[in-house]
Amino acid sequence: MEESGKALQVMHLAANKAATLVIVAFIALSFGCASQSSSEQISPPNRDSANDSLVVATPEGTDTLEPTVVGYSEQQFEDPLEGFNRAMFGFNDVVYRYALIPVARGYNHLPSPFRIGVSNFFANIREPWNSLNHALQGEGKQAGRNLGRFVINSTLGLLGLFDPATHWLELQPARSTLGDSLAHHDVGYGAFLVLPFIGQSDVRSGFSTFTESMITPLEAITDRPQTGYWQMFNGYQQAVPSLLKYEELKAQSEDPYRYFRNQYLQNLLRDQQYQKESETQDE
Repeated sequence: MEESGKALQVMHLAANKAATLVIVAFIALSFGCASQSSSEQISPPNRDSANDSLVVATPEGTDTLEPTVVGYSEQQFEDPLEGFNRAMFGFNDVVYRYALIPVARGYNHLPSPFRIGVSNFFANIREPWNSLNHALQGEGKQAGRNLGRFVINSTLGLLGLFDPATHWLELQPARSTLGDSLAHHDVGYGAFLVLPFIGQSDVRSGFSTFTESMITPLEAITDRPQTGYWQMFNGYQQAVPSLLKYEELKAQSEDPYRYFRNQYLQNLLRDQQYQKESETQDE
């Protein structure tokens, strides 16, 4: 009876998790479709492509960005949640300056081999996710490489603390997220979104982050809530380089929210262009 009760509890938790993912997926797809249809309805003005600009639609109107990449047509980005985003940006700013950045400075002074080992360990743990996402994108060969890296680094690399797959066998790392898989299947990025602690994002990437935090290979070696603690530490150690540059970048603008939003959207566009160029070269 006791074992049956535990089994029912596990099934109940799994059902709740699945329901939550379905709801968030629906929201992400809705935002994505809305974003795509919005972009298709915009008619770019007649002008040289060298003067093309990016337009961010906000509740207060539109914000035109100067391009930092060339060879694209005008695109519209959405920021309908600007009020929420600015409040979250302010919350993150306080947390960064008074908590995360001081700790990041201390972490950055730890011995380099330790920091590299930690980074290698977490990178290896997510290789199954990389493999799955490459498979979802039809990249079977790369999916196999990810699994090969996971096996090699988990054994010869002492649970991933070292990376013999790269240094000995030249199996280069290739990270891929659920957001990349959704983008591959033409799901729009949705609205710009500022997440607590994480910072600049969008609905598609936020959904990817949420999903990968709910379903993680770490659960094979840890139990909740310890799994969540490990995930938070992983996210933090990845964010240390950005945190150390945060205050310097923030000082470059009178409106830090606008500055970081526009920088994020420029990077998003640059990644889209790079992906298109890579696909063209593969053909």
